[in-house]
Amino acid sequence: MVKIVSEGQNVNLQFTPELANDWKNAMLASSELNAGNYHYMTRRVLDSMNASQLESKLWLVETLEKLDVQPKRVALLAGWFAQYIVPLMFDTFPECEWIENFEIDHDVSPISYKFNKRYKEENRYKINMRNVMIKPLKFIQNPNAPISKEDVYDVIINCACEHMYPMWKFRELNNAVQKNPLFVLQSSDDDQHEDHINCVQSEEELIDQARIKHVMYSGSKVLSNKSKRFMVIGR
Repeated sequence: MVKIVSEGQNVNLQFTPELANDWKNAMLASSELNAGNYHYMTRRVLDSMNASQLESKLWLVETLEKLDVQPKRVALLAGWFAQYIVPLMFDTFPECEWIENFEIDHDVSPISYKFNKRYKEENRYKINMRNVMIKPLKFIQNPNAPISKEDVYDVIINCACEHMYPMWKFRELNNAVQKNPLFVLQSSDDDQHEDHINCVQSEEELIDQARIKHVMYSGSKVLSNKSKRFMVIGR
């Protein structure tokens, strides 16, 4: 087993033979799609695996570990292929039992399931096709009935805040069910991309957008691609 270790930290991505096989199959799947009608898929998968993507996920997980956070049920917003964050979370936090990736891109689903095949088969990982900016994570069928624990997440992770409306809108949509989750948010000041519709210039701006009242952590980091990334953790 090879451990991809965050510099100076104990957080690691356990690159086991099983993980290598899953990633190989995911890359093969993207190549097959690329040969068909999805010529952009391999490029997108490679973009999702660059150095800055891994740096930001290692930073997130190592910070949660330093704060002694023990996630159990995680909602991952716009997690893309989730090939880094899912194994990092499961490898680092033994009590983590469920990660649900809420995505709007249907092309992502089959390849993400290839990357995370073991966790899908263990019923620990799922992709939910949903636009979280206009629909709540879970609908309440009967407001008078107790809320099932399967509908509630203790940690909500969004590593793509620059792609979305401000997170206060998400909070309003989900307040009825997600009572007081821990929010883990990352955004960027890199506004050169068309799909970066909501960049921020500081962690304070990210706190304000999400209306976080109890901040456990806020900070910034310059990644390998030279963009500045901001992270806020709090309630």
